[in-house]
Amino acid sequence: MRLANYTGTDLQSLCVRDDQTILEAMKIMSKVGLRLVPVVTATDSTFLGVVADGDIRRFLSGGGQIDAPVGQATNLKPFTLSDELPQTEVRALMMRRGVEYLPLVQNGQLSSLYVLWVTSDTEALTAVIMAGGLGSRLAPLTDDCPKPLLPLGGKPILSHIIENLRDQGVSRFVLSTNYLAEMIVDHFGDGSALDVSISYVHETSRMGTGGALGLIDAAELSEPFLCLNGDILNDIDVDALRLQHQSNHWDATMVVRDFSYTVPYGVVNVAPDESFVGAEEKPTAHYRINAGCYMLSKSVLRVVPSDEFYDLPTLFSDLQTRGMKGGTYVHPGRWIDIGDIAELKRARAIFEGSPR
Repeated sequence: MRLANYTGTDLQSLCVRDDQTILEAMKIMSKVGLRLVPVVTATDSTFLGVVADGDIRRFLSGGGQIDAPVGQATNLKPFTLSDELPQTEVRALMMRRGVEYLPLVQNGQLSSLYVLWVTSDTEALTAVIMAGGLGSRLAPLTDDCPKPLLPLGGKPILSHIIENLRDQGVSRFVLSTNYLAEMIVDHFGDGSALDVSISYVHETSRMGTGGALGLIDAAELSEPFLCLNGDILNDIDVDALRLQHQSNHWDATMVVRDFSYTVPYGVVNVAPDESFVGAEEKPTAHYRINAGCYMLSKSVLRVVPSDEFYDLPTLFSDLQTRGMKGGTYVHPGRWIDIGDIAELKRARAIFEGSPR
């Protein structure tokens, strides 16, 4: 699913005024290629409602005239949004409600119109999730439960990851398992309970964050495909990530985050002979860190060694030596790496409202 957001002059071009006719509304819908358009007042552009092609058909079949005011066929109580949300949340909300169009209305005025375009099956993404880690830093919680199945807000961590991607149009998943693999397979099965398709590859030894790619049949993967760690919760905009990956013709794209660290002491710079050069009180260093999520083209599969330990950051270095292209995508939104008890508590505080 591709989410478009119409604002400004683009939004104005698809609005119908209440002094226009049914026929004029139909012409606007045809021109902009939408099956629903907002209706606003001619005097001050106050939002009145929406008119869809179905509303018009019902109006005309009931004896209405094509030159009648559009207000006679307008739905005056459509589902609307009153607060701005991240696009990933808007997309998920629209899919849950089964709506293709969602107006954002603030103080009676139409601020934007979200449109959910259904993409073809050939564009559907596959996501490979690395779910075989030991989770040793979360012991004793992981002594008899794999980390992806640890409960968070009433369901496993991995369910949150899959559902978030599913709501962005990812329909097929390949889970790489190792530690307590049978528990993960028993819980998720073929994925039908989550309205997705799930298959599995099993690591018989520790293979790092990328070694499992060598176990997957390329025919199971989309072009490109997602690859991510099974213990990271985020709200990455998958469409935006894929667009940046494809428009730059990269073989691999690493999702990164901005990270800053303030040194709690004064930092002294000295010359090789130990003479004083300068000092800076509690400086802040800025870095880009690996967020554990990647968009990969199938071209990288020939670089991944077969049945060996291999980490995905190494892939980006190996691509450079082969003249292939790697890039980065900055994710500014939510990101929780559930690697230890403290981060698990933080995630539960967010998803369950429990104390940190």
